[in-house]
Amino acid sequence: MPAEPSRKVVRSYRLVFRRRWRLFRIQNWRIPLPGGLELRLLGYWLATLGAIAALGRLPLLGAAVAALPPSLRLLALPIAAAWALSRWEVDGRSPHRALVGLGAWWLRPRVLAAGRRCPPPGVDFAPLRQLVLAPDLSGSEYQRGRVAGPARLLLRYPVRVALEGVPKGTGEGPKERLAAARLWRFSPAGGPPLHRGKTLEIPAGRTVVFEVAPE
Repeated sequence: MPAEPSRKVVRSYRLVFRRRWRLFRIQNWRIPLPGGLELRLLGYWLATLGAIAALGRLPLLGAAVAALPPSLRLLALPIAAAWALSRWEVDGRSPHRALVGLGAWWLRPRVLAAGRRCPPPGVDFAPLRQLVLAPDLSGSEYQRGRVAGPARLLLRYPVRVALEGVPKGTGEGPKERLAAARLWRFSPAGGPPLHRGKTLEIPAGRTVVFEVAPE
């Protein structure tokens, strides 16, 4: 006669639908618990023992921890803390998973650009080797922005230049005034694109501001 298939008694649906490792038997000795012993319970117990040992080395709390009886310090408190942590859930998650999630939240970047970490607003950005600004199909105007030197600009559309912060005693020549000005304001001048682009060197300490055309 064929042997009858063995059956296993499931005492709770939580043991089926929740992935938690449990110990039901150690060799030939069955653990006298209906749902077995969770492995995370052992982890909480060891973590509590480690925390008590760490507190015992502190200057002030060490004397209070050492004054507790060994049965309370090494047995009762770790078992009670492990049981409480195994029953406690934070938003449906176990304490160690909630702690890991909280740590990941504190360590993750707060400001992202295209899914990558970037400096927050108000912080200097890393220098760029090359940045291309091109107009769209609706017009031939430069985009509004600010460029701090040192940098090199290649202008392919005519602009009007307004200089600010020119020191007194600077010569009247356009090149001298352009080199001495602290702030250069560029605004669209209209007209067709330049046959040959104009390369402009921006020294350190100078700033170029691109402005939109007035409506």
